[in-house]
Amino acid sequence: MNSIICYQPEFTRNPAVDSRQIVDIHYQHETRRSLLLNELAHCQAVLLDPQAFALHISAREPGADALAVDTRLQALNQAAIDCVTLPGLSEELRLYALGVMLSTASNLPQEAECVQRIASMPGWLARHAEQGELQRMHGELPAIDVLKSQLIRELGVMSLDWTRLPDHPRSVTLPMQVGLLMLQDANSEAQMQQQLAQVWQTHGAQCQAQTPWLLTHYLVYRVYHDLFPGNHPEHSYLQLVCDYFQLKTLFSLWMMEGTALSAQEMTALIGLFEQWRVCEAQHQERDCRHELFAGNDLLAAFSLIAG
Repeated sequence: MNSIICYQPEFTRNPAVDSRQIVDIHYQHETRRSLLLNELAHCQAVLLDPQAFALHISAREPGADALAVDTRLQALNQAAIDCVTLPGLSEELRLYALGVMLSTASNLPQEAECVQRIASMPGWLARHAEQGELQRMHGELPAIDVLKSQLIRELGVMSLDWTRLPDHPRSVTLPMQVGLLMLQDANSEAQMQQQLAQVWQTHGAQCQAQTPWLLTHYLVYRVYHDLFPGNHPEHSYLQLVCDYFQLKTLFSLWMMEGTALSAQEMTALIGLFEQWRVCEAQHQERDCRHELFAGNDLLAAFSLIAG
């Protein structure tokens, strides 16, 4: 039997990780070793170590339960990893580049050269970023706030396990503040949205100063672990951008009263969000967001990363 490549990121070798918790994801062309982020030690291994995604490569035989993945999805996944790691860009610009790549790829015919064209797109987007064209296009996205308001309000009904937060005064007041989000009227929602945006604009860079790779690692993890974008690229993209927006909202809420947000606290917030994301409750607590944009998932996602 032919052997396949096994990718083992450095985060799976972290001493704090119980090796029994490592997840092996078997595909016919490769195996990926990974972790669920519903444990704090796993979040810390993935998010806090700048070398977390250094890959150790070995060979192994494909498993009997291996999933078949066509070459187009393989190319899309690698291009997605390249897009969310484009150098010198904010996470919002990287997510925008990812959306442009997926939109462009969706219009390509199912031909042999399609895979090569997908593989070339991150380089094309990088050149657009160097020339400022990507930033200009992102800056021209229309400001549509309806989905932002819904996602902020939705945080108030999520079954988040607040006991996962560290011992901190803000860990006591934040759950109460989040619970009140669903009770706001339209004027209060608009005001809250402006406040959250201002907090992130003012303090977002400061809270990432010591670990500037942290949010990039989260995006890379999602693309790597889920073999993004799967069989429904635009919907998967919307889900990823929604999750990023809600995480950023939690970070901003933490800082809203002037409280500093450390990398450890960001990691804890991501951990409690990821624990919710993999639980059954999220299926009932998450709305059909695409209906707000008549099923246009790409437009819906772009509305969340507009300036």
